[in-house]
Amino acid sequence: MSRTPAAPKRFDPELIRRGLATRHFGKPFYSFNELTSTNDLASELARGGASEGTAILAETQTKGRGRSGRKWVSQEGKSLTFSIVLWPNLSQDRFSELTLMAAVGVARALERKGFSPTIKWPNDLLLSGRKVCGILTETGPRKDKMISAILGIGLNCSQTTKDFPLELRGTATSLRIQNKGRNPSQAAMLREIFLRLEESYQWVREGKFHRVLTEWRKRSALSGKQVKVALQGRSFYAQVLDVDERGALLVRTDVGTIERLTVGDVETLRLKPPKI
Repeated sequence: MSRTPAAPKRFDPELIRRGLATRHFGKPFYSFNELTSTNDLASELARGGASEGTAILAETQTKGRGRSGRKWVSQEGKSLTFSIVLWPNLSQDRFSELTLMAAVGVARALERKGFSPTIKWPNDLLLSGRKVCGILTETGPRKDKMISAILGIGLNCSQTTKDFPLELRGTATSLRIQNKGRNPSQAAMLREIFLRLEESYQWVREGKFHRVLTEWRKRSALSGKQVKVALQGRSFYAQVLDVDERGALLVRTDVGTIERLTVGDVETLRLKPPKI
């Protein structure tokens, strides 16, 4: 490898390894107090030959990012912010499958811990209608004609409402808030996520993406909903129909046409009841 990660100080990898039932995910696992971005380091390690499932966690990111270049804020010790190196043996046009499989994997892990998440296309997990987790899949380096993927996940764990910026307090939440002030074990949560991610990833590797879609559809927060779509400088209103076999969102626009979305932002419309 081109770089050997420094020894961790706060988040003890032994807590993760203890009882970790995966074959590859989280093996090896590196933890840091602070990084610019876990995705950036994961990409660097992949360039140096990191094995599939190598995971990097940071208590704080100084340049964390989300989808479309948005900033992702990681508050020290209050989130699980981590990245995983994947060698999926997929064509690049199928990398969108990885985002959906990751959403399914994290959702199943949260359910094992007593939560009831829904999934907002393409990369958000919600609890009680508020965002608790974001997912960012990026193309990584090549090795022997195979393209790596870097899977980045940020899960809000122990934040209270006041920890979120004012503009996010109506749309963001954490496991602590949803758990009535009790903090779930982050180590146990991460072990569960690694396990469920590995399971859903294996479905993709085995050509069984239909299993991911079945699990995704069960948890969709948008199916049948009226939404506003922002796409490449234009916006329009539509009704969400489904996701297709590649994970693209299918919507019926307000003029009756069907559009297939692979990018874009989708906002659920909060329709007011008619006046009587």
